[in-house]
Amino acid sequence: MKIKQATMCDFEKIMSFYNVMCEVLGEKDFLPDGDKGGFPSQDMVKDAIHSGFQFVGVESDKIVAAYIINHDCDDAYHTVQWHINAEKNEVVILHALRVLPDYGGRGYSKQLVKHAIQTAKGWKQKAIRLDCIVGNDVPVKVYTSFGFEYVDTVAITYADIGIPMQFKLYELLL
Repeated sequence: MKIKQATMCDFEKIMSFYNVMCEVLGEKDFLPDGDKGGFPSQDMVKDAIHSGFQFVGVESDKIVAAYIINHDCDDAYHTVQWHINAEKNEVVILHALRVLPDYGGRGYSKQLVKHAIQTAKGWKQKAIRLDCIVGNDVPVKVYTSFGFEYVDTVAITYADIGIPMQFKLYELLL
C-alpha cells in the first residue's frame, strides 16, 4: 500500500470509501441503531484535502485506507487533563482512520498510524490526540502499540451518531 496526500481528484473515491466504512461500522454493536452515515462529512473531507490533512492508502489505484489529521477536536477535549499542555496549533487530532475489511490483517492500520506520527513530527507537533468510542477495542490495540496513552473517558455527541456516547481519549507525545 502506498500512502499519499489526497488531492481533489481523489474526492469522489474518498467519499465512496468512507461511505462503505460507515456501512461496515454501522453494523457494530458499539454503535446505537440508526443511520451511521456521514462521517467524515463531505465538507470535512474537502477541507482536509485543501489543507493537506487528508491521506489515503492506495493499492492498484484503489483507495483501501485513509485518515485525516488536523487541529480540530470536540469541545470535550478541552475538559480533560492531557499529559502535555500545548496550544491548539501544536497538537494534531487523528480522525477517521479506516481500512477496508477486505484489506484487514495486512498491517495497513499500523502503516497509517506510523505515517500519521511521521507527518506530525514533520509538522513539529508536540502530540497526537484521538478518541475511540467505548467498545471499539480493535483500534485501541493498534494505537497503544505505538505508545498512545489513555487520558480519560468523555461523552461526545458526534453528528453522525446523534446521541451522546462515551469515548476514550488517547495521546501520544512526540
